Amino acid sequence: MGTLSFLQAAKLYWESFPKKYEGKRFYHISTDKVYGALEMTNSEGIEPPFTTTASSSEHHLAYGKDFFYETKKFNSHSPYSVSKDSSDHFVCAFHDTYGMPTIVTNCSNNYGSYQFPEKLIPLFINNIRHRKPLPVYGKGENVRDWLYVVDHARAIDMIFHKGKIAETYNIGGFNEWKNIDIIKVVIKTVDRLLGRPEGADLDLITYVTDRKGHDMRYAIDSRKLQKELGWEPSLQFEEGIEETVKWYLENQEWMDHVTSGEYQKYYEEMYC
Repeated sequence: MGTLSFLQAAKLYWESFPKKYEGKRFYHISTDKVYGALEMTNSEGIEPPFTTTASSSEHHLAYGKDFFYETKKFNSHSPYSVSKDSSDHFVCAFHDTYGMPTIVTNCSNNYGSYQFPEKLIPLFINNIRHRKPLPVYGKGENVRDWLYVVDHARAIDMIFHKGKIAETYNIGGFNEWKNIDIIKVVIKTVDRLLGRPEGADLDLITYVTDRKGHDMRYAIDSRKLQKELGWEPSLQFEEGIEETVKWYLENQEWMDHVTSGEYQKYYEEMYC
């Protein structure tokens, strides 16, 4: 309902001007989860049908032949993804019905600085630092495409200024990884930066019961954005992880503040 409220407010405000929607743009940032899930038909990985200047020389694999395209029909599975699905539909409906100038982008998993530490990468960086268990769902074989947050911001800026009205653009890292492989890269990087022996914290990996409705594979095809607007990721995943790990290790005070729950007191004092 949040997106619908924004749309209604924008419509009411913009239509109060003589030129109404002229020079306006409603940009809706969504997720790849609206597309549902893909099968992992090639568990060992195959050569993907696309590449970028940031494609890893050591790890550039696809775990199936199908991908999320802008033309793919929505096939949401979880309550969360259904809510995202409906918000995308609302945005498109406001364009079709009222002529509101809209753009939708669907992105893959983001990572980078200032990410809330419930998310996989900052959680594991912090747990490795403090020698806490690293909970891995199932066998750790679920696949996600990973997008460095700075590259996502670059794409948003480019699409906002140069994208076509009423279009949808996928934003992905051309970058599929199994969860267990990501975790091993993070462990290796944290151990090296902390001066620990390589693999010293591999024993922290703890396999736990898989969560309900855990989709096997997400993989975005961003070639439309690449071809039409010239956008590509700037960093290989290993490079992005290096920058990300450094940031969290150098900003432990921020991490401690967020994980302590102290930030919640601000909202309670200000708004409750």
